[in-house]
Amino acid sequence: MLLLGALLCVAAVAAVGIRFENAESDLAMKREEKRLADLAALLAVELAVELGSLQRDAARRIDLGAAADDAARARDGTWSASVPDGRGGVVPLCVDIKQLFHAADHLDSVDEHIFIQPPGALSFLDLRGDPAAPGILDRLDGLGGRAGTLLSDDQAQALGLPAYPAFVSVDVADGGVLGPWRVAVVGSTHQEVERDRRGRLRVIIKVLLTGTTTIAFAFLAFRMFRAEVSARHALELAEQRRASEEVLARENRTATMLTLAAGVAHEVGTPLGLIRVKAEALRDTLEDSPEERDAETILAQVDRLREVVQGFLRVARGSVPEQAMVSPEALVRAVHDLIAHRFQSAEVRLEIEVAPDLPSVKVSPLLVEHALVNLLINARDASPPGGLVTLCARREGRHVLFEVLDEGEGVRPEDRERLLKPFFSRKAHGTGLGLALTNEIARMHRGAVTLASRPTRGAIATLKLPTEAR
Repeated sequence: MLLLGALLCVAAVAAVGIRFENAESDLAMKREEKRLADLAALLAVELAVELGSLQRDAARRIDLGAAADDAARARDGTWSASVPDGRGGVVPLCVDIKQLFHAADHLDSVDEHIFIQPPGALSFLDLRGDPAAPGILDRLDGLGGRAGTLLSDDQAQALGLPAYPAFVSVDVADGGVLGPWRVAVVGSTHQEVERDRRGRLRVIIKVLLTGTTTIAFAFLAFRMFRAEVSARHALELAEQRRASEEVLARENRTATMLTLAAGVAHEVGTPLGLIRVKAEALRDTLEDSPEERDAETILAQVDRLREVVQGFLRVARGSVPEQAMVSPEALVRAVHDLIAHRFQSAEVRLEIEVAPDLPSVKVSPLLVEHALVNLLINARDASPPGGLVTLCARREGRHVLFEVLDEGEGVRPEDRERLLKPFFSRKAHGTGLGLALTNEIARMHRGAVTLASRPTRGAIATLKLPTEAR
């Protein structure tokens, strides 16, 4: 009887353990399905933003109120369409599939693939622009939003995933004149299935061990199993909380930086007004004298500072800065004239190199000049007396690169990303806002800032800005 009772207890413990593992497996499947749906929605939003950017770039060439015609097609990794230009003609428009998502090479993984279907395309395409396995995703015409469905092992394997069931979620990105684009996220349940198998194996082993002991030991083992499940959930929640806190901290730093910039701009406005009044009085007093030109220079620089201050105030309030077509050479020479005297006082040489026939860039000139001044000041501070700092402007594809090269100690690999964040500085008296503001100005103009060490000595800071389509 005791043996029978022990066996019954072991069977009961086994049943309870398997039930908990099944519940955990179901919960993991639901979490994976929801995660894929959220990822599809997020990618659809990013795709809509990118398509909107393409529309703005093409605003000077096409009628944004028109829709793409039936000539839209996808092939060779690109999507092209003929769009009415508003004058009775059409304009060919070509979109590179690989460039639609930032860091596209990192979106796909062994257990997860991303597919998109442009308007007019007969099937879904992967991020390289190659067609997906025919007949698998094409039947999902009625699927959209946060809904999901389950693919079989063979279907998942045909899409390049392990031979396990796979969830697929589809969302739609509104491309405006470029039409609706569909985004499909296919995720394998490989990890969930294997985790379920391992969980079942753990239950069996625990049950066999407890079966060789007393019913009390079996009860304690069951309690330990429940504690293990609770601890795993607690760790997952802690990880999610940590990730949320990191995002919140990053957003708080950016908001603090903009608030501080707005406060400084507001406080500087009053002294600038007083300086201008005094400079005007000085100019009137020195009329028809050699020093009158110096007074005019003071007034011009005060007006420039006021424009920069107003620009930062508008940015801090969420306004889009006014932009104009500007020659890169004009930007480089204006910055050189502004900061040359600082290099002379620091006994550091400043040279400029501008490639011929550079296309114009659409920017807010004062903000971009301020960004370049920040990069040059950092280069001057890093260079020894007698050193050389070079400001270069050259073209790279559809972008113009402004490069600042110095002969300092270079950039530490661990500091490359941190230097672009607010309030981080390697200088003894640095505020940590110069490069952060430069990075924000670059992002406002759909550009980027990168820092790197030169092969021999020194560092190179690059401001990358897109050229306007002509």
